[in-house]
Amino acid sequence: MTQKDTPPSSPDMNNQMEDEDLVYIGDVEEVIDVYDTGDVRDEDAMEEDSPEKGDAVCVFTGHKASVFCGSLSKNGKLATTGGEEDKAYIWDTSSGEIVLDCTGHKDSIIFSEFNFDESYLATGDMSGVIQMWKVADRVKIWDYNMGDATWMKWHTAANILLAGSVDGEIYMWKVPEGDCKVFQGYGCRAETGALFPDGKRIAVGYEDGIIRIIDLKTTSVLSIISSPLGHSSTITNLDCHSDNNLVLSAAIDGKTIISTANTGKIISILQDLKNGEQNNIADTNEDAAGSERNGDTNWVEAAAFCKDPTFQVAATGTVNGEIFIWDISKQVLRQKIDQESGVYKLVWKGNTSLLFSAGLDGVLRCFYAKTGQCIRSFTGHSADILDLYISENGEKALTTSDDTTARIFDISYLT
Repeated sequence: MTQKDTPPSSPDMNNQMEDEDLVYIGDVEEVIDVYDTGDVRDEDAMEEDSPEKGDAVCVFTGHKASVFCGSLSKNGKLATTGGEEDKAYIWDTSSGEIVLDCTGHKDSIIFSEFNFDESYLATGDMSGVIQMWKVADRVKIWDYNMGDATWMKWHTAANILLAGSVDGEIYMWKVPEGDCKVFQGYGCRAETGALFPDGKRIAVGYEDGIIRIIDLKTTSVLSIISSPLGHSSTITNLDCHSDNNLVLSAAIDGKTIISTANTGKIISILQDLKNGEQNNIADTNEDAAGSERNGDTNWVEAAAFCKDPTFQVAATGTVNGEIFIWDISKQVLRQKIDQESGVYKLVWKGNTSLLFSAGLDGVLRCFYAKTGQCIRSFTGHSADILDLYISENGEKALTTSDDTTARIFDISYLT
């Protein structure tokens, strides 16, 4: 991505955030229920000539180009999506009617998501323009230009928004005030970030393969995951375990690694696709060994720990269409699944052993990870799925696609 703007100098830090602003909910205003479908504006309805639904219960056609990102409210009644045509929307997942048209962006939207209590929506584009919307009033309350952005993420329990930049700096805003901290860059892109469950630290993966564990209050680097045996190229995905220590990482170099945040030590290289190596189950899984095919062009694009405390595994998915289920305690392969289409994103359904895969063939698949069985495929998209989000109540899945649509699938019956 070519840099279009020079990021601003670090803002005045005289107005520092307190610890409770970062870790605790604090005096959050009462969540406002704006999800009565009777309050949706009829004049903003979708076009009547909608594409075939396939297995979807709702198809949103408000976008006129690829839809890059999306998320749902906790109860799944509202969706927000952003796309290539510099537009983001909030829309009703039953009718597809537009609730809010988020105007003002000048580049492709790469982030559109509600905060933890759904009182705010943040939208962000590739050029680094961040806009903050108050959901109840449906108005923009502030904006900021950070320069070319790579990722954005809400804090899970406080009104804090984080973002990574092409220059490697990490930005952190306090909402709704807009107070900003800028964390030091290291001369290369900050490719991806993942918050630890304790809400106090973030793992950031960089273009050079290094992972830094950063304290959100002090902005100091607590540990660095870097080793001759570790990643040597761009980090594609990170996830943090519920124990607040283990870090799962994947990179363009084809490696999948488990490390410790507290010490920066690499515990296990689960897989090295470029060299045809992986931790197999007693080295008897011949089918799994075939994952090395096309190793030079294959890497792990998606990685996620399962949140079921009785099923300690992690899932990884490759651009060649392989899904691996790893036993975390034994650090060996438990299941290998071949969906014959590239994996763009993997999402576990809540605390269950159900794993959803967004395919580059436009199909959403649900697997029972304990056996590797595909228990349901959802069709309808005619191009790559670019994002996948499951509502907190586990009833709906949202997918966005290169085919210009976003779709809602009913997954409430899958347990």
